[in-house]
Amino acid sequence: MFLFRKKKEYVPVTLSERDIHNHLLPAVDDGFQREEDSIRAIKIMAANGVKEIVFTPHFNPDVYASSTESKLRQMYEIFKEKLPSDLGVKTSLAAEYMIVKDFEYRSDDPELLVYEDGSILIEMSYFFPSPNLKETVFSLIMAGKKPILAHPERYIYMADHLSDFDELADMGCRFQLNLMSLAGIYGSGSVKILGYLRSKGMYSFAATDLHSLGQLNKILDLKVLKGSEVIF
Repeated sequence: MFLFRKKKEYVPVTLSERDIHNHLLPAVDDGFQREEDSIRAIKIMAANGVKEIVFTPHFNPDVYASSTESKLRQMYEIFKEKLPSDLGVKTSLAAEYMIVKDFEYRSDDPELLVYEDGSILIEMSYFFPSPNLKETVFSLIMAGKKPILAHPERYIYMADHLSDFDELADMGCRFQLNLMSLAGIYGSGSVKILGYLRSKGMYSFAATDLHSLGQLNKILDLKVLKGSEVIF
């Protein structure tokens, strides 16, 4: 008697119609540097079903000391005028805020770059947690904002503290998955966190976190096991 195993079927990763996390705004951080590359990437994303892009440049005073919200707004408006009128993609501006010391005290600052619905994208270092993470989430919510923790699966130091994600979710924090994380390239700790959050349905968003054309090509080449796709 012969037993035949069903062949595993893999399917391409699907981009979200609304990409809420990327570094497409050129020459402001460690993402895209040339306008033509950003425009090329946006065209490719549009051809792959993306209908809305929210630019989210890094905002970290420890790394980009000269960056201000007003400067980012100005650069966005300049770049937006250079986008082809027939792209068919809606754009807007927010930011990816590093939770630095005392960031929680900025929660009600009207200058903060937030999404249209009042959401705000926050992140931590990949090497150590922000000690004021929960205070920041709490203060943002008290200020009427909706915190989204970027790429939680990349904070591998949290792999042995998975219940912390439940506590953050109970507080009202939402989580955003990086599509490249599906490839398992960030190690076993990342895979453990990703599996936990997906098993509990805790991801609210999937996004590119795009920094370059090469990275976009890798995302579009990525295939995952059928049935495990992420679609938002």
